[in-house]
Amino acid sequence: MSAPAQVAERGTPRRGGGYAKPRKAGGGNFELISWFFMRLSGLLLIFLALYHLVWWNLIVGVAHLDSQVVIERWNNPFWRLFNVALVTFAMLHGLNGARYSIEDYVRRPGRQVAVKAVVYTLVLGSLLVAVFALLTFDPAVLVNR
Repeated sequence: MSAPAQVAERGTPRRGGGYAKPRKAGGGNFELISWFFMRLSGLLLIFLALYHLVWWNLIVGVAHLDSQVVIERWNNPFWRLFNVALVTFAMLHGLNGARYSIEDYVRRPGRQVAVKAVVYTLVLGSLLVAVFALLTFDPAVLVNR
């Protein structure tokens, strides 16, 4: 079941466990897009996170890491966008994984909607706050105090 052509919506939950055969609905390919997104975002996250860890822990070094190094890097818009990409892909990748888990373990459709609504609200709200902070934070304010 790992090929994208085999990804399909689940049918209704059966009483003894598992799912009934899904009904053929017209045209939606959300699951296919979701499947590809998980692979692409996971691959991007590997490179983004590894670069971030190697740069700050091995090249700069924890002993040499101070606020001035962070401020110098923070003044470059490329690194702000790098951090926005890292946070955005991580949060959306995790949200998609949570959606899979909710669909697997929450059987009742009403509860699925409620749990998804809570999780989506928390994750997307956190993502908005994080992106806002990353794009609008001014390190000069802290330095000039």
